[in-house]
Amino acid sequence: MEFTPLQRLSFLALRLMSSLIFIIAGLNHLLQTAGATARLEKAPFAQLATWIAPAETLIILSGIGLLLGGFLLMAGFKTKLAALLLLAILIPITLTVQVGNAAGNGPLFKNIALLGVLVFFVANGAVYYGLDQVLELKKKLQASIQTTRNSTYLGTLVISLMVLLGSCTAGTAASQTAQQQQGTESVAAKKKYAVLISQPNHLKAAVNTAETITKDSRYNSEAFVVMACGKSVEAFKKDGGMTEEIEKGKAAGVTYKICGMSLRQFNIDPNTLAEGVEITPNGLTYMFDLQQQGFTTVEL
Repeated sequence: MEFTPLQRLSFLALRLMSSLIFIIAGLNHLLQTAGATARLEKAPFAQLATWIAPAETLIILSGIGLLLGGFLLMAGFKTKLAALLLLAILIPITLTVQVGNAAGNGPLFKNIALLGVLVFFVANGAVYYGLDQVLELKKKLQASIQTTRNSTYLGTLVISLMVLLGSCTAGTAASQTAQQQQGTESVAAKKKYAVLISQPNHLKAAVNTAETITKDSRYNSEAFVVMACGKSVEAFKKDGGMTEEIEKGKAAGVTYKICGMSLRQFNIDPNTLAEGVEITPNGLTYMFDLQQQGFTTVEL
């Protein structure tokens, strides 16, 4: 679901405004420890907490936790863990101090509302404009893995041929010109093909294409490379259930290349991969190399 800019800012406002409550509460616990301790000792259900440690110790520890959790929530850093920490502090405070409070139910239901806010951030994280999103974006850029579009493939995959990349080199063009001037019949150059796959189920489509191209003389195939990036690397595990497809591809002359960065991203041990596959450090730069070598490339 896409959110409008105003809706995204509302998530940020909710996080910033709610975090201020915990930061101020933490400062009060640390700077006005005596008063907070007295309130805890007079609370109707103080014994639920003071059996663990003296009231003053609990106030100081909760102040540190509220301050730390409040600043983490404000920055949107480790947001889910920060919200869990604040929940762990706020629930005992609510049960011991606010339940049965002679001042009325206002403070009690204020805490209940804050608990609802924390549950939201436990479930959703910072959502937008937090350090969590910045670090995630940096991780994706360092990994150089293209984000796959969120589309579901329900039917048979149809391969769409992209714009042919690369052109004949100047040397090849000169050679062909010389052959034409000599009046000889030019011999069609062998062609090389490469397919970039990003999902495990793309492997079948790639192998089927390789079988067709290598058998059909119209394509004049010399080499066929399948480059696996992203989640598709899982298809090449020995226990991945794609062993038969991998062997069919080998029989059709397919060379399998696996992106090393994708293996690290999905925590796959290279030793668990099927026999006969080759690992290249960066699958995307390898595809650019193939294009420079005159390969016709397609991305699924």
